[in-house]
Amino acid sequence: MTEETDKPSPKDFVIDVITRIKKDDTAFRAAMTRADNPQTEYQSWRYLIELGSVDLKIDWQRRAYALVGAAIARKRPTEDGSQSLGEALKMCCIKPGEVDDSVDRRFRRILACDSREELITVLRQIIRYLQSNEKVSLKYEDLLWDILKFGDDVKRKWAKAFYPKKSEMSEDDSDGSEEEEET
Repeated sequence: MTEETDKPSPKDFVIDVITRIKKDDTAFRAAMTRADNPQTEYQSWRYLIELGSVDLKIDWQRRAYALVGAAIARKRPTEDGSQSLGEALKMCCIKPGEVDDSVDRRFRRILACDSREELITVLRQIIRYLQSNEKVSLKYEDLLWDILKFGDDVKRKWAKAFYPKKSEMSEDDSDGSEEEEET
């Protein structure tokens, strides 16, 4: 529990959801799987309240927890992953050290978000895309923290993790033909 409130931290929430999924609580998993859909989100409210994680009256907060809970319920991990959002998207690139255009477009769409509400809407499809890639091991706790604290600092953190550094590009460049950029 955090000191500021009696609500569990995002870490506690992620651990609790993973634990319930591992116990094969099918009613819980079914409700949480539908939690990121605005039309069926209400089915997860019981569980969000049980977990003590969210004030249902705060739309963006409720939707953030519902989004991450739904992602965990669909993926059914046995433990939290290890990759931030930026690192996970980077893993979806075809060639290591290079940014794939389709992945870059998705990433730039995330960076263009101006609010948590918009971010949550955009992330719904991006998380499904990430979960379709077996190389991706998304760290749900960090994702939830990032949504809750969303702003320019979070965007910069994701960008730093996503875009390859000059050293990564030169290591993967076998013929050495690319021009070096000045920084």
